[in-house]
Amino acid sequence: MATLLNKHNQQSSLLQSHHSFGRLQCSVNTNISDPYISKVHAFIEWNGEHWLLRDVSSNGTWLNGNKLAREQIAHLKKDDVITFASKSANAFQVLDINPPCDCLIPIAHNSKAIELEYFHLLPSKEAQPMVLSFNNQTYSWWQEILDDNLSQSVTSAELSDQEILTVDGLSWQLQINRAVADTQILRPTVTSLDDIRFTFNTSLDEESTQLFMQTGGENIDLLVRSHHYLTLTLARQRAADMQAGLSDSEQGWLYAEHLVKDLGMDASHLNIQIYRIRKQFVDALNNNCESSDIIERKAGKLRLASKNFCVIKGDVTECDTSQTIHVEPSQEAKEYSQLN
Repeated sequence: MATLLNKHNQQSSLLQSHHSFGRLQCSVNTNISDPYISKVHAFIEWNGEHWLLRDVSSNGTWLNGNKLAREQIAHLKKDDVITFASKSANAFQVLDINPPCDCLIPIAHNSKAIELEYFHLLPSKEAQPMVLSFNNQTYSWWQEILDDNLSQSVTSAELSDQEILTVDGLSWQLQINRAVADTQILRPTVTSLDDIRFTFNTSLDEESTQLFMQTGGENIDLLVRSHHYLTLTLARQRAADMQAGLSDSEQGWLYAEHLVKDLGMDASHLNIQIYRIRKQFVDALNNNCESSDIIERKAGKLRLASKNFCVIKGDVTECDTSQTIHVEPSQEAKEYSQLN
């Protein structure tokens, strides 16, 4: 993320997409306490391609020793030096010119700022893990607590810009920098799971499982990952329940405590597996379909939300929900059905 270094006190400023400098602390992003500095002295803005410096002051702004005309706009480059009011004490060096991004800024500790991905896990040593996810529909960040008490649902809450989060006793401030116009769709437009078909390819010994998503004429390879086996287990249960004629609302639900036992993991590991499934799903579609859709949770139960999938074991199609074929549930699915 774009950063300026105050050469006088060695403090860094992380640039927001529209960043102001000046003496009026309540009205600017970076406060410069100096009587020669205007209340709002200058702006640095991201135009989608470049960072632009603009002077609006009374006493001037210099770029690499050259004074800018008032309201003049200049492109910034790495290692440029910006000086406000011609005083060396107010000199800032451009450390990098990366585009703006949403991030967590450390408050009163020396940790590095955290650049947020669309779906970001914040592990904790003292409490339950936290996930921050960006919702394209509400255009906002949401906080989810991964509850290890498997009888409870995951809690979630919408976050506002500049909101304070605490992880292991350290405080972080959410800084939202993205602009609506900057959002770019890199994958086919997908707003619903109905637009996606999943294909599971698992080996005969089920030691490796590869997952594909087909959407908009594109086949997206999610590669071989250990967490695909959890998704496969949920898919098998849904297929068995579909074959048994259960209603849509009743299909595919498995108790998390049974999954934990039978897959040989603890509750925390199960939550991490679910996080990895959701994150890979989000990344593959550039966050164009909400990650919470892929795995549904309620009252200690989980299920695969999609009803459109095919399971291939070795070279044999085990089930294909798009065809009216007989589905032979796996032994695991039979056992789960009896437990549920």
